[in-house]
Amino acid sequence: MTNVFSDSIIMLKRCFTKNLRSPETVIMALGVPVIMMILFGFVFGGVAGDVDGFSYINFIVPGIIVQCICNASGATGMGLHNDMSKGIFDRFRSMQIAKSAFLNGHAWMSILRNMVITIVIIGAGFAVGFRPAASFTDWLLAAGVLFLFLIAITWITVIFGLIVKDSEAISGLAFLLTILTFVSSGFAPPETLPTALRIFAQHQPMTHVIDATRALLLGLPLGNSLWLALAWSGGIAIVAFTIAVQIYKSKLTK
Repeated sequence: MTNVFSDSIIMLKRCFTKNLRSPETVIMALGVPVIMMILFGFVFGGVAGDVDGFSYINFIVPGIIVQCICNASGATGMGLHNDMSKGIFDRFRSMQIAKSAFLNGHAWMSILRNMVITIVIIGAGFAVGFRPAASFTDWLLAAGVLFLFLIAITWITVIFGLIVKDSEAISGLAFLLTILTFVSSGFAPPETLPTALRIFAQHQPMTHVIDATRALLLGLPLGNSLWLALAWSGGIAIVAFTIAVQIYKSKLTK
């Protein structure tokens, strides 16, 4: 008999070791958030000034967190695609391990990576002037919102890692998700956008996640943003997880 949890932990350790053996991947994963924070905080912040009564650095931290989670998601899909295309998957399939452990290892590694990236972003934010007004409860709620969002993004990239035949397609997905953060409330109020973009920005999931996180961290009224963020992220996570599992099962039977 196999133990799903222990086998999944072993696969997680394998993914973790692979990341450590690729220094450029680690440097990019941790360095990009810091560069983004410096770029937007000092370069664009000097031009933008205050937004909605807050310094620009306070305004954009939630947006940068969401953007870097999307950007880092490509590594998950890429790692999964490489294992699927290079025969590693077939080798594990023939072994006496829980069949779901392979998928769990990649997904859990993605969640762990993005949690570390989020902590790095917040630390970099404090270094360049980020000053939240959140209570301990607010921090926990914000962490919950972001955690559910990164789970949703993880399973979207898992789907692509399972189905694409070209690794460039995964890079394209990560790029598309990153671009979507610019058409949200992440870096400017949606009201400043042209009509069509404003309507899209006001209703897309990333805006609700960013608005809820921003409200919690800066002590703003939550309005509908919290439950909308949870509903969108939870719904996407459930649908993406279900699709990913079905695709994975179909590959196990081939």
